[in-house]
Amino acid sequence: MALTFRQLRYFLVLSEELHFGRAAQRLHISQPPLSASLRQLEEELKVKLLLRNSKRVTLTPAGEAFQRQARRILEQLEDSQTLVQRIASSATGLVRVGFTPAMLFRGLPELLKRLQSRYPGIEIQLIERNSADQVEAVMQEQLDIGFIHSMPLPEGIESVILSDEPFLCCLPAHHHLAGRRELAVKELANEPIILFGRDLAPHYYDRIIGLFHHADVKPHICHEVSHWLTILALVANAMGVALVPQSLAKAGFSNVSFLPLTDSTTRHQSHCIWRVDSEAHEEIRQLLLNCLKEQQQVR
Repeated sequence: MALTFRQLRYFLVLSEELHFGRAAQRLHISQPPLSASLRQLEEELKVKLLLRNSKRVTLTPAGEAFQRQARRILEQLEDSQTLVQRIASSATGLVRVGFTPAMLFRGLPELLKRLQSRYPGIEIQLIERNSADQVEAVMQEQLDIGFIHSMPLPEGIESVILSDEPFLCCLPAHHHLAGRRELAVKELANEPIILFGRDLAPHYYDRIIGLFHHADVKPHICHEVSHWLTILALVANAMGVALVPQSLAKAGFSNVSFLPLTDSTTRHQSHCIWRVDSEAHEEIRQLLLNCLKEQQQVR
């Protein structure tokens, strides 16, 4: 059993009063739970903290040392509570957040709702831009935070991962392969492929082309587009097939099927980015990153 802050608080009051009755009264509890808490604490630490007889209660040398540590820990906890309450009450201002449409299916709306529910003084302005434009806008301080698809980042940009997911094959619902449980990239050799234009997303274009080359397939690229959602819309209208990140299966498009790939371990990452040396909205950015960590732990 791990130590608890309640045990530390009970022990600290008892070590100051050196009297079970007065300590229990000060803590607004009865003596039995106070004694039980002390016994559990000593068992956990495997040392005797207090000596007790019919006349008095005294601290052992170990108890004196632990008293100092417990006081320090509880003071740090109180300071931390004061700090986060101060930040929460003072976090105000407009923060400009860049995003690509696909981020709507990677937990971005939930993340921003979590932030604003806790810190109602923060106003968020969403600005839709592609990943490369967001990187440039963050560098020029036209955006405070960006949510982008994975790509090489210039010096001066910091990032954390928003999502990490596999690629799936997206097919029209009535396609002859759509009834399968999974398929290999090589089975798409004669299929019309829908893909980003390389000038818009060279990193992703090269990665997806690499999947086909690894499968010894020369892809027949029939349409080049600029958004993931456009890809899904074209597939839904039976104008080709595509390799897309798993989260896009949540987009709610009808007339499409998503199948796992048996011959690909390539994954898709999305990132939250910001300029390292920018002091604008530094507190808000940290609060958002804290919410992101919590959201990822829940998942």
